[in-house]
Amino acid sequence: MKKDSVRETLALIRKLQSESHESGYSGYAEYYPGSEDSCIILTAPHGGNIRPEMIPDRRKTCCNNTVPGCKFQRNKLSLVRDSYTLEMAVTLRAELSLLLGERPHLIICNLNRRKVDVNRDIDNGAQHNPHAERTWHDYHAFIRQARTMVMRNCGRGIIFDVHGQSHPEKLIELGYVLSSDDLHTVPLPEQSSIRCLSLCSRYKFHNILRGPQSLGARLSREGFAAVPSPALPAPPTNYYAGGYTVQEWGSMMGGSVDAIQLELPFNIREGYKNTGIVIASVLADFITDMYILNNSINIRQSQVGSRCISQLFWEFVEKLFYI
Repeated sequence: MKKDSVRETLALIRKLQSESHESGYSGYAEYYPGSEDSCIILTAPHGGNIRPEMIPDRRKTCCNNTVPGCKFQRNKLSLVRDSYTLEMAVTLRAELSLLLGERPHLIICNLNRRKVDVNRDIDNGAQHNPHAERTWHDYHAFIRQARTMVMRNCGRGIIFDVHGQSHPEKLIELGYVLSSDDLHTVPLPEQSSIRCLSLCSRYKFHNILRGPQSLGARLSREGFAAVPSPALPAPPTNYYAGGYTVQEWGSMMGGSVDAIQLELPFNIREGYKNTGIVIASVLADFITDMYILNNSINIRQSQVGSRCISQLFWEFVEKLFYI
């Protein structure tokens, strides 16, 4: 990262931290609460760059077999920081606040990915280091806190999990917890992280996922090639379907908060000051159509909407307290 970019990033972080917020252990995870009526949660798990020496770098080996029940997944370890994703998430939050009049919730991890990966299960993400484990728990407790507030105040909501990738296709990859194989067939809505939206929306699932009303279609209309979308209904080759955050906190397993993983190529992340403004306008359009207008039409007035919220709420409560 160039010196000017470093200075810009530091200035952005200082401005962000001047806001009222909650910090986890040693400030490694932070939660910037949104407006009371905001239905949007932004997460940035891989943009941090703090590397304390007391936390060893994560590794592919299994602790030299010193930890009973170690569940590290060999050969699946990524230590690469998703550069400019924190900056992108902050930019999206600022722009969405202006466009929608409600400030989104924001949860970030400040630890470098070499030290912890909060977008993996705790065994692989923290590797039994107590400092990393505390950060992992703090990060997900903040998501739970924001998600509960969204469900209580808005009924439904959406998490956008901001990531970066370097695939040669340079597409915006939208992850719904549907694999590449799933997208090459006819995926089922109940297997996706937007299950609640599929139940409550006036649009059919195919349209929401990759039809004219999909997020991919809206991005494409603004010049960002995206998958899935009408032009690219399934990935040509490389594709990230969605990691731990959208799997755990989206609506696939219950609840009324959906989740979409945003995998952005480097050129889009690097130009966050400009691209972030355009992407925020696309997200605002999608949110207004799918959540704000859709809430008034399908949730507050229709029996279908009432059944949707009732069913998903009790599924969420069951997951929260009994699993």
